[in-house]
Amino acid sequence: MDGEQDKAKNTEMILLVDDDEIVRKFVLHVLQASGYAVIEASNGPEALRIANEHTGPINLLLTDIKMPKMNGRELAERLMPLRPGVKVLYISGHTDSATVNEMALQRGANFLQKPFTPDRLTTKVRKVLDSPVTP
Repeated sequence: MDGEQDKAKNTEMILLVDDDEIVRKFVLHVLQASGYAVIEASNGPEALRIANEHTGPINLLLTDIKMPKMNGRELAERLMPLRPGVKVLYISGHTDSATVNEMALQRGANFLQKPFTPDRLTTKVRKVLDSPVTP
C-alpha cells in the first residue's frame, strides 16, 4: 500500500507513557509521522491525570512496563475503568524481569520488545488497534 494511504487510516489517539525521554520522543515522532494523534506522559500518575483531563477518545495506551512510581500493568489496570475499550500495547527493553516475562506471557497481552524499528512499531500499533477489544 502507498504510505499516504496508510497514514490516512491512522487517525486514532494514543496515550504514550515511557519514563525514558529519548525512547518517548522517538516513539512520539514515529507515531505522529504515521498520522496518529499522540499524548505523552513520563510516568503512570501523569498519564492518569492526562487521561482524566483529555475530553476526546483514547484508543491505545502504549506504555513501558517498568517505570518508577507505577508500572505499566498497574497503569493499564487503573486506566481501563476510566477509558472502557482502550487497547494496551506494552513495550520493554528489560528481558530478564519477572514482570516483563509475566506480561509477555499473559493471555491477550500485546507486547513489543525494545529496541524496535519504526516499521515494527507502526505495524504492531496498527495490529493492536485493529484487534478486537479483550476483557
